[in-house]
Amino acid sequence: MSARSLAPELVLLLCLPLFAQSSSPASYDAVDPFIGTAGGGNTFPGATLPWGMIQWSPDTGPDAGYRYDAHRITGFSLTHLSGAGCPLYGDIPVLPWAGNLTVSPHVNGDLYTQPFDHSQESAHPGYYAVTLANGIRVEITVSNTSGIARFNFPAGTPARLLLNAGGSANSTIIDKKPDDPARTQDGTTIRLVGSNAVEGEARSGGFCSSPTRYTLYFAAEFRDPFVSTSMWHDDTVDPSAREENARHAGAWFDFGSQREVLMKVGLSFVSVANARANLNHEIPVWDIDRVHNLAQREWSRLLDQVQIAGGTPAQRTIFYTGLYHMFLSPNIFNDDNGDYIGFDGQVHHISRFCVGVRCNLAQYANFSDWDIYRDVIQLQALLNPQRTEDEAQSLVNDAEQSGWLPRWPAANDVTYVMGGDSPSAVLSEAFAFGARGFDVGSALHFMIKAATEPGSGPHGNSERPYLAAELQYGYVPVDHDRIDVSRTLEYASDDFAIAQFARTLGDKADKADATMLMKRAGNWQNLFDPETKWIRPRSADGSWLPGFDADGSLPRVLNAPAWVGPVGYEEGNAWHYSFMVPFDYPRLVAAMGGNDAVVPRLDRFFSKLMCWNDPCFNMANEPDFVTPYVYAYTNAPWKIGDVITRIEQQTFTTKPDGIPGNDDLGATSGVYVWNALGLYPGVPGAAGVFLGTPMFPEATLHLGGVFDHRTLVIRSEGTGPYVTSIALNGQLYNQLWLPLDKIAPNTTTTLTFTLQSTEPSSTVLQPPATFRP
Repeated sequence: MSARSLAPELVLLLCLPLFAQSSSPASYDAVDPFIGTAGGGNTFPGATLPWGMIQWSPDTGPDAGYRYDAHRITGFSLTHLSGAGCPLYGDIPVLPWAGNLTVSPHVNGDLYTQPFDHSQESAHPGYYAVTLANGIRVEITVSNTSGIARFNFPAGTPARLLLNAGGSANSTIIDKKPDDPARTQDGTTIRLVGSNAVEGEARSGGFCSSPTRYTLYFAAEFRDPFVSTSMWHDDTVDPSAREENARHAGAWFDFGSQREVLMKVGLSFVSVANARANLNHEIPVWDIDRVHNLAQREWSRLLDQVQIAGGTPAQRTIFYTGLYHMFLSPNIFNDDNGDYIGFDGQVHHISRFCVGVRCNLAQYANFSDWDIYRDVIQLQALLNPQRTEDEAQSLVNDAEQSGWLPRWPAANDVTYVMGGDSPSAVLSEAFAFGARGFDVGSALHFMIKAATEPGSGPHGNSERPYLAAELQYGYVPVDHDRIDVSRTLEYASDDFAIAQFARTLGDKADKADATMLMKRAGNWQNLFDPETKWIRPRSADGSWLPGFDADGSLPRVLNAPAWVGPVGYEEGNAWHYSFMVPFDYPRLVAAMGGNDAVVPRLDRFFSKLMCWNDPCFNMANEPDFVTPYVYAYTNAPWKIGDVITRIEQQTFTTKPDGIPGNDDLGATSGVYVWNALGLYPGVPGAAGVFLGTPMFPEATLHLGGVFDHRTLVIRSEGTGPYVTSIALNGQLYNQLWLPLDKIAPNTTTTLTFTLQSTEPSSTVLQPPATFRP
């Protein structure tokens, strides 16, 4: 049976676990989509489904983002990324507008905005609503690739809409770069269809100034016909036009005296015809409440896979909002008929790669791999391995079409944002945490290719820049690469992760690759300075970069913002990166001087929890996420609990600025979610989790999907941040690492932590085993 033959409500619930037959409102109602919309969190409050293609959400600025401190809406656009550090998407914004189209919005975009007040706003997973200052009421809800909106106009207010097909996030940025080749590639097509429909396409891209591009197609319908229209292209308004093709184009619709205007729209990255087919398949009738109910049902079933007992209302809100943010991406990229546009620019059909009775059902896009390999992909694999297998197969499909695994892919293009070979880590983590139904042989082929063969892929960039230098010197030299330390450490983690993957596959050749990569994972030691006890920049001739000062973060990059980091480091400094070898902590602790040196260094590091370029922890940056667990390899492992509790209490809140820094497609939220459970997946490619300090008296995780049901119950006894003992299924365990194979299938596994409020003077807790012999 194909997805095309399923009823729309079953399509929405595809791949959700069968054990969650009822949905309780507790987890759903605890989510606050406004958390992270201020303070640089860069989340959005609008309507979307888990992994959905469409994110129909309000924008308050020229870069298609939503900033809580803004008070004017520029439009409700159809596509967004949650928490990314650079703008992207924001395509096809729609704005209710009571006035006439007197000047092109491209000429004066500030004219076409609507004031609003947050007291008139509400948002829940899959639903958003606002009453604008002029009394116009907007309600939005969505399915996977399509959405439906209701606009209610007060009596006496003309019912009109603006649809800005050229309003994508980066369209105005490209305008300011006259030599950018995107000026000839980007643009829009919009055409009216009959008296109640409009369709077209938007061409945009440029994520983080990369040369990437995508084309998004849309097909929209109105329940009732419009009585008049006008269109614009670039600077010109044309009241008689029925179609426009320009860099900036759009349409104005007048619905006369109607009080209620219903609009539904379908998206596709393949064609207008597919966008229309998606819409007809998923939202065949004009029933916004039905679509809203289905969206609530799907989110509830997912969120209810993690059930928590106790805790404060604020803790529950932060927790479930974080869980919600962790499932907003990657995003469905195929149409309901299985078509998707590939990395070769050609239309492909879902490959239907099968393992046993399980076949891949979807293609995904938008992998913030440098972020999500740390703590997002693992939870997705545990809670919904079927979806995560599709994500993994999607990356393999991308590689087969382009020749290389895509590094930070957006749509069907490669942005090459951030250092490291992170798609390899994502695949290794997905596999380790239970998502194994993908073409692992092809995946390993491309992992080994990237790790051993210098070469270029799309746009002339490399999956592993400076690989030849690393192979020659055993590290990336600073006179080759400004972020040599960060890149060397990321490659070491990538090599370790691939080694775990290859070793698990078990073939003789795979084991040889695993041995080779496990050895290379030790390349971090080539940048460890035994005199200063820091991992620091080193030149090709073996000399250390002069002027190094860990506390002073020198030498600096001239005129760079603080987050850029000193020479040798990407978005961090020696304090941040010298601890980023989680697979080799025993060696690192010994090299730094053992307990007497490392514990005071860690204590100083965690004296502050948010900083850039100072000698302290930075909860706003991914390399630090795992660092509290260095304490597990010292004689003061109980300090993990103190640090984790302070991070939870001091850096996360229920306010709009309640996420510390960019949420990075759920990775920052993941720190709170995992640690609140008393767990953290800190070792790349390893099938297990560090044990920390649980926040709630009890949490129940329903793991696996249709084919593998496992239940993990986590309990805490006593109060306080300090763990004094750990039991597994009633038996003393006292280890700070839990292999996933300890969670038995088709049964309930219970993990019990005993807590106290005073710092202990000794411990029975044992450090994790050595991951790299």
